[in-house]
This record gives sequence, C-alpha cells and structure tokens, in this order.
Amino acid sequence: MVTTMCYKVIDLSPHADDSPAHMEDILNHQAEEGWELVTSVQRTHTALQVGSTLAPIPGLVSTMLVFKRAHEYE
Repeated sequence: MVTTMCYKVIDLSPHADDSPAHMEDILNHQAEEGWELVTSVQRTHTALQVGSTLAPIPGLVSTMLVFKRAHEYE
C-alpha cells in the first residue's frame, strides 16, 4: 500500500456569507468527506492600474482554506 497526501483549497469569495454558522457548515462538510483543515489564509485582492502597477483593493479580502486527506493506493 502506498499512501499519498492530497490537498484541496477553497477560496471563499469576499461577497460570500461570512457568518460563523456558514464557516462551520463548510468545515463540517469537508470533515465528513475526510478532509482535515491544515491552515487558512486571508488575501487582499489587487487590481492592475494604469502604468502596470498592482494596487491593493481596500476592503476586498477573501479567505482561503487549505485541507489535506490521505489517499491509499494498492
């Protein structure tokens, strides 16, 4: 048997329901499928401005959830 780790990233839209109950639903659903939360990261979105400069967009932050799950092969 060979065991490998699989990873899954869910990027929650800044416009999505960010209530604690909604986050619990996402985490519970992933756990039921065997996924384990590894970490979460918040990222600020950027936009390309005139002159090819990247600038952050204030207030536009999304949360990325990273999960892992072991997968066994024969």
